[in-house]
Amino acid sequence: MPPESAEQRDAVSTALLLLLERLTPTERAVYVLREAFAYGYREIAGVLDLGEANCRQLHRRAVRRVGEPGSRFEPAPGRREQLVTSFLTAAREGDLAGLEKLLAEDVTWWSDGGGKVSAARRPVEGRDKVLRFVAGAMQRFATGWELVLAEVNGAPALVARSGVDLVGVLSFELRDGVIGELRAVMNPDKLGFAGRQLARR
Repeated sequence: MPPESAEQRDAVSTALLLLLERLTPTERAVYVLREAFAYGYREIAGVLDLGEANCRQLHRRAVRRVGEPGSRFEPAPGRREQLVTSFLTAAREGDLAGLEKLLAEDVTWWSDGGGKVSAARRPVEGRDKVLRFVAGAMQRFATGWELVLAEVNGAPALVARSGVDLVGVLSFELRDGVIGELRAVMNPDKLGFAGRQLARR
């Protein structure tokens, strides 16, 4: 039976918002397009520029998380910076055991090279695969890249430079006190905006 009063409708809306807080932004987008607008997976893939199989997996994960007890809360800014700093330290030292403790079991690594630079063409999913991917990526920094902590879009991120050139920005999505998603932007077109932000600081 649908809610009959404004108070009931507000209560349902608030409950739904709290449930959606458990999802990452990408999971939330897939979930809403599928559940609220009845989009097919092919349509969702087109809207979000993702693979169809990946959209199915994201939807399954979102449905599971919405049904779990408890809720996701944004960590305090200090905790976010602490996690990113710990990630940077462990990555620099090649400490895979340390990195493992920072990552969610179902962590996902997204890369955006824009077709202009080398980047993983599909999401890297799962803690073990992401750890191997990070270990391989760190070899680049042995060849002269510099990786430093910076604020990008109002949140702690890692910035990669080759000399004075900005070559990548790694941002983090946290979930339940650990890292749930990593997004590596290496697309030169998108790095221009990040470079202007960093230059102003």
